[in-house]
Amino acid sequence: MQNFIKNTIQSQMVFYRYFRRKGWRRFLKENILESEGSNETKAKSIALGIFIGVSPFWGFHSFLAITLSVYFKLNKLLTFMSSQITIPPLIPFIIFLSVMIGAKVLGIETSFENITFDMDFVKNNLVLYIVGSLILATVSASFFGLISYFLMEKFNPKKK
Repeated sequence: MQNFIKNTIQSQMVFYRYFRRKGWRRFLKENILESEGSNETKAKSIALGIFIGVSPFWGFHSFLAITLSVYFKLNKLLTFMSSQITIPPLIPFIIFLSVMIGAKVLGIETSFENITFDMDFVKNNLVLYIVGSLILATVSASFFGLISYFLMEKFNPKKK
């Protein structure tokens, strides 16, 4: 298990180095706009990555992203890139939104006032988090998939 976690962290570091070296504009141009495949396939790749990134499968995001993108014949780089949405500054927001959405859907009252984040909190709110994160992942994937599709249709270099 330690090797799996170590390899996952190492794969994220390789991606970030690759991304930093290319820069934002060049990365978008080469890997999204000019990559092979239709805009629909690219948008599905981004949506799948966002779904996996927000889902509660912590520690398996990279593995799931690559495996499912191969299975569904999608763009592996785009799926992996968009699954890396769970960067440390966003994790608290994703967890908070997931618990709040899960509480609304299940009709359970929850509050974050005077709370300590310990094992009791996790045990009491695990179902809320899992349900909420799956709903948040579905909504986020749909939203970002549609937005990316329309943006790629608008800025498609092959049409010009």
